[in-house]
Amino acid sequence: MTVQTNPAEDAAADPRAARGEVPAVAAAIRILRHLAASPAPQGVTPLARALGLHTSTCFNILRTLAQGQLVRFDTEAKTYALDLGLVDLARAAFARGAEAAHLQPLMRQLALRHGVTVALWRPDGPDRMVLSHVAESDQVMRIRMGVGQRLPVLIGAMGRIAAAFGEMGEAEMRRRFAALRWQRPFPFETFMEQVEEARARGWALDDGYYMQGVTTISAPVRGGDGLLAISATMFGGQHDRAALERIGSELQLLALDVERCLAFE
Repeated sequence: MTVQTNPAEDAAADPRAARGEVPAVAAAIRILRHLAASPAPQGVTPLARALGLHTSTCFNILRTLAQGQLVRFDTEAKTYALDLGLVDLARAAFARGAEAAHLQPLMRQLALRHGVTVALWRPDGPDRMVLSHVAESDQVMRIRMGVGQRLPVLIGAMGRIAAAFGEMGEAEMRRRFAALRWQRPFPFETFMEQVEEARARGWALDDGYYMQGVTTISAPVRGGDGLLAISATMFGGQHDRAALERIGSELQLLALDVERCLAFE
């Protein structure tokens, strides 16, 4: 039997529900903060009493946190304290912040210089790339892209980069290429010719194939995550061939700067 409840009444009864709060997660956060502020390790019962939690609930959350190496259990004293897993998380957070602080100005300079949108794409599993950093120009009309956007690994200019500098075999490229949607469809043989051009000059160009009216240039970035791509996206016809060549060359130099930034993660 299914009991249907009134969401408004539930929210009124439990303010946490109104805030969209997950009770177990909220309790875990409170436990971690309490342990961080405590001068000594804590047992389950005093910790549960201090936070207003049921002892069994507190114990189950602590056991889960211990399995994730976020808290450490002292088997003799029967107490809990913060563990080194939190240090790893904090280090990663600081590294990402430092990375953004270094990358953003470099990307922004190129974006302003050429009136383009500059984006850094990272691998997101074997099939896709995810946009992790973006810098826009100050043009009134400009292309906007959202961090977290995901695209197939072989699409656009970055797809030529993945094909030219990655480890994917031609048979696998052909299979994936056949599943892609291009606004200007073209044969796989043409794609491979453009891949060879990208390999020879160090950067790739998609001139309206993926999206009509949009031109993208990409260069390879080799980092701890594998093969990344740094891209400049602009309106079709915004720049002549000579300017596209300059942007490609500047992207290659920017890619080297990005690699140095990533080396400090």
